[in-house]
Amino acid sequence: MTLTGWPRFDQVIHDDTSRLIPGEYAEDPDSALAGLVDSGDELNQLIRIAAITNSRLLAQEERQSDGLSRIDLVFGVPYSRIINGSFSHAGEGARFHTPGPKGAWYCALSVDTSVLEVAYHRIRHLRETGAPDEVDIPYRQFLADIHAQDFAMLGDGHPASLACLDPNSYAASQGLGAQLRISGRGGVEYPSVRDPGGTCLAVLQAPIVSNVRRSDIYLLTVNNFSLVKVAVA
Repeated sequence: MTLTGWPRFDQVIHDDTSRLIPGEYAEDPDSALAGLVDSGDELNQLIRIAAITNSRLLAQEERQSDGLSRIDLVFGVPYSRIINGSFSHAGEGARFHTPGPKGAWYCALSVDTSVLEVAYHRIRHLRETGAPDEVDIPYRQFLADIHAQDFAMLGDGHPASLACLDPNSYAASQGLGAQLRISGRGGVEYPSVRDPGGTCLAVLQAPIVSNVRRSDIYLLTVNNFSLVKVAVA
């Protein structure tokens, strides 16, 4: 894929964007480990063991062998661990990043859109595990300001843009994301695939994510593979 004539690039200035992170990943990781041990010495040992395979820590120390390094992360800013975690834990990949060393910061212009986006993926996970119901699934909201000069704008109805918004395939969108990252672009602004009328952002460069603040906890309840309730804790 070559970026010739498409997509259109433009400036984005969005304050208070919304990102929802599963509750178990949104708190201090040391606190989570503390419940597994009986003493401070055991906790320190467990933290060291966990750090051996933590891609965020490996990148910070320039020990990551697969392309992620300190230049892909941020330091000295509030919630840097939360920001860096999204870029250093790519998981199975998502719409604009492939499985591998580098992830992205996905957020939306409204929390309602964020809820529908995370609910879709949670319900898909429940289908895979054969569990149709789940009550009060916690997600922590993080607010962030996203200001950048060079985001790909995919709300134009162009056939290539529509291919990147395929609800069932990430093939085209991951290809675009790879090219944007290679060329040093900031990210993508695109219509939400799960919330008609909503707008999402995929930020590909960690320093663009600024003024991060922790906000409310949202509790999602799923019944028969459908989102039936959203509450604020």
